[in-house]
Amino acid sequence: MKKLPKSYKEAGVDIEKIRMLHKVYRQTFGGINVKIPEFKPVLQIGHYAGVLEYGDDYFAFHVDGVGTKILVAQMMNYYETIGQDVVAMGVNDLVCIGAKPVAFMDYLAIEKPNKKMISEIINGIRKAAEQTNVHVIAGETAVIPEMIKGAKKLHGFDIVGFTFGHLKKDDLVDGSRIQKNDVIIGLESNGLHSNGYTLARKILLEKYSLTEKIPELGGILGEELLKPTRIYSNCILEITKNLQVNGLAHITGGGFTKLLRLSKSKDIGFSLEKFPLLPPIFKLIMKTGDISISEMFKTFNCGIGFCIIADKAIEEEILEICAKHNINAYTIGKVVNKRGVFVKYKGRKIVLY
Repeated sequence: MKKLPKSYKEAGVDIEKIRMLHKVYRQTFGGINVKIPEFKPVLQIGHYAGVLEYGDDYFAFHVDGVGTKILVAQMMNYYETIGQDVVAMGVNDLVCIGAKPVAFMDYLAIEKPNKKMISEIINGIRKAAEQTNVHVIAGETAVIPEMIKGAKKLHGFDIVGFTFGHLKKDDLVDGSRIQKNDVIIGLESNGLHSNGYTLARKILLEKYSLTEKIPELGGILGEELLKPTRIYSNCILEITKNLQVNGLAHITGGGFTKLLRLSKSKDIGFSLEKFPLLPPIFKLIMKTGDISISEMFKTFNCGIGFCIIADKAIEEEILEICAKHNINAYTIGKVVNKRGVFVKYKGRKIVLY
């Protein structure tokens, strides 16, 4: 049996190098000689969306894919949930800054035409767009066999989603209002969502088959791995419409270090001292790969796919709205006056960053 990776970095994804790329991108922010005075960039590159100011309005822009979850879809020959994933990644990120998602476009690159694959992807996009009340306004399909290859000679493809949103200036949520003792409310995830698959695949598929029924999961591994990314946008929009929240975080690649995007002060950090027990799929990854609990929280959502940071006075109202949207939510921690992300799990104290 070959040596299994113990971290996302060993599996081939170095989050720190990705953060370094963000620094390179930031050099373009405000540094390009573009003379369009009525449009002005607002949020620094590296937040959950790009934002342009236009009069009293902000326009928000987001682009993302679904990573190597695509390889699992190819091996299972089932693609509909990938369509939901690419929409969910966009709308969930846009609402993190208080924007209402309004339009979506996709770029689908394929090795060769495959009616079943394309139909299922488009059907997943359609269902997710209807659920989120987002217009699908355009798309592009490119057939590029020299560049796109499938897993194990299966039909190869990659997909990218472009999502557009709108908000008034006063509705912007950028983390600047976060204060010590704000509560952190975690919204339950639907499994891995669309991140961490490079590590998860290399661990799990060395021991298990995708079509294998695994007692710990109570079902087929491939079906578990293809569960769609939960859509939080409708719930979050109702919360931000009625209540003033101080920070919003979609927990994706990089796990709970994502919370640091919201920290505008070196004296503000996030203490997750009431984290619920890991769901079965995360326990399976951790046990099979002998992955440290610290690496789990740095790589995966570990059962919490979204975080809301707000004054404790509105905690119960937030929990009630989440319940109304059939999303289990828990108060998992609080804001502290020390920069970093700190997790307490089963009595162990972990410093993530």
